[in-house]
Formats: sequence, C-alpha cells, structure tokens
Amino acid sequence: MSGKAKIESLTNTWYGYAVFSAAVALLGRGIGFFSILWTGLGLLATLFGMFLIGRALTKKSSLVRALLICITSITSVLGAIATGKMALTFISSFELSVLATAALAALGVYMNAKSLKVLLDPQVKAYIG
Repeated sequence: MSGKAKIESLTNTWYGYAVFSAAVALLGRGIGFFSILWTGLGLLATLFGMFLIGRALTKKSSLVRALLICITSITSVLGAIATGKMALTFISSFELSVLATAALAALGVYMNAKSLKVLLDPQVKAYIG
C-alpha cells in the first residue's frame, strides 16, 4: 500500500469514528430536536475538519504531518491515562454510563495510536517528503 493510500485509508477510518461517536453522543443525550440538531452540526463540522486535514496530507503538507504527530502522540498518552481513570471509576461505581464513556475513550486512544503509526510510517514519510 502506498503512502497516499495509507493516508486516504486513515482519513476514511476517522470518518467512521466521527459518525460512531456522534451516534453514541446522540444516544447519551437522548433523541430530541435540539440534541439531533447540535449533534448533526457537530458531526458536519468534524467531518469537514477531517476532510481538510486529509486533503492537506494527500497534498503532501509536511507541516500538517508534523503537527499531527505532536498532537496524536500527546492525545494518545493523555487518553490512555483518562481511560484508566474511567476504568477505575467504573470499578468503584459500577455505572454503565461510565463504562460506555471509558470504552469510547479507549476507542479514541486506538484511533490516535493508529494515526501516529500511519504518520510515522516510512512510506507516508517518503510520500510527504
């Protein structure tokens, strides 16, 4: 798989994560007019931001790549710490909502770690230059 294909695959994976997160957020807030409206607007803004980042990477932006490497490495570590704290909170409280939040946070850590892996890939580095 080429560097460009890896970037496009990662962007598509982030699109799926955004849709899944919006669905979880909507279920957590309850299905009402304003919750659907704000969740939909948030999803559209997120998808647009991801589109711009993915397009910048496919256009070989080394600045965007460098910024994303910094951001994903920091958020991976902080997300792992937060997920651990939520898991400990779940053990003491046994609330299903805490478990769902911890699972979504763990999925976010996975996405950030996957992004870091792709951004540090030698083929992606060679593609961007």
